[in-house]
Amino acid sequence: MGFLHHRALKSILAGLLVLAALAGCSQGNSRQQAETASKEPDKAPVQITLLSPKAPSLIPALLVERQETTEMKLKVEMWDTIEQLLARIQSNDVPLVAAPLNVGANMYAKGLPLQLLHINTWGSMYLVSLDPGARTLANLDKETVHIPGQSGPPDILTRFLLQKEGLEGKVKLAHGTVPDILQQLAGGTIKHAVLPEPLLSGLRTKLEGRLNVIVDYRKAWRDTYGEDLPQAGIFVHSRWAKTHREEIVRFQSSYREALQQTVKQPEEGMKLAAGAFGMPEAALLEAMPHIGLTFKDAAEAKPEVER
Repeated sequence: MGFLHHRALKSILAGLLVLAALAGCSQGNSRQQAETASKEPDKAPVQITLLSPKAPSLIPALLVERQETTEMKLKVEMWDTIEQLLARIQSNDVPLVAAPLNVGANMYAKGLPLQLLHINTWGSMYLVSLDPGARTLANLDKETVHIPGQSGPPDILTRFLLQKEGLEGKVKLAHGTVPDILQQLAGGTIKHAVLPEPLLSGLRTKLEGRLNVIVDYRKAWRDTYGEDLPQAGIFVHSRWAKTHREEIVRFQSSYREALQQTVKQPEEGMKLAAGAFGMPEAALLEAMPHIGLTFKDAAEAKPEVER
């Protein structure tokens, strides 16, 4: 168990501690920086672009985007594929990027100039099935489970859980993109898959509830390791960060407040997110209790990662 625990953490969070160490611009004297910035003479708001997937981190970002402020104006743009994300980062025209932690860590390992600002999403992934008789992993013997991405948290933890249940090699794992998996489940061409919220709730609405949860990854991670599963966060382009520390402090503060508003009073955020996700507002509100939105900056989350 100890070895598997260490290996899983190392695989899932490879590079995260390095990123956290580099993310000094997001902590330390941030309060003092914010107070100093607020005393500066009025000037035109700084335009900042955030690139985000259709994921829970998008919802607070949309709230920040609509804020009227004289200091910062956020523009949210979307990415759908790793290729799109990579091209935009390499173009040096996007200072902020929302992404799964393993994606950010992998890009950093390849030499791309990214620093972790904060983690905002924790374990909002579920293994689900169209088969009403499939309620546990044991029911998936000789079946195929479709997983978004290879070597990410869902893939690694699924393999660990299958090994723990004595099912290693007995359940086939196939990998694809979230849109493809959603389409295939909706069409009934596949039966079992791992999907994130809130997209899962949107699919459940389309299928009129004909989906049952086999694994709640956040719960499985807690039960196994006694801690939360960090899933996604926001990264900053390191060269931009060097000359925009005050803007980063403002963004962090605005995003934290928007996330807290999303959790406590989700209605406004869900109205904005409905169009972006292509989902009914009611489905997003239904998903809210299952979306693990909690803000922790890189330094604050570092002890959890190191435990």
